[in-house]
Amino acid sequence: MDNIDILDSKVKDIINTKGELENKIEVLEIKVKEYNEIIKSLEDKNRLYKDELKNVLVELENVIKDLDV
Repeated sequence: MDNIDILDSKVKDIINTKGELENKIEVLEIKVKEYNEIIKSLEDKNRLYKDELKNVLVELENVIKDLDV
């Protein structure tokens, strides 16, 4: 093997490695997008539950006031 063959082999290895890394990055970007959507959904549910709990506590407070406790 001469120097050109060695360099050619190294370039091919680097190109293959670059392609593999780009594929992994694409997969990670998809996962990040999925997780962001899940986080947004959980934040929305949390906000909804928080509002619902607040309403229930207000109702409970009103019932207690009505009972003169």
